[in-house]
Amino acid sequence: MKAILILAGPYSTCRNTQTIWENLCAENDIKLTVYDLTNADGKKLADKLNIRSFPALIMNNKVIAVGHPNEETARNVFIK
Repeated sequence: MKAILILAGPYSTCRNTQTIWENLCAENDIKLTVYDLTNADGKKLADKLNIRSFPALIMNNKVIAVGHPNEETARNVFIK
């Protein structure tokens, strides 16, 4: 399984969110690719999926989470 995280920039909240998703993906054997809106690939994917809220976590070409979750909230995304 593969996940993609799109960040809105180098902000500390985005980096904290990245750490949470990286840890949970590692625990669940999910490969995580991280993009930023400041690079062409991240912008292109966000436009393709019409994403307007960031950070955004994508699995199977579907946005499954947006914003800055705490660890418990993020963990619940994987339980569903």
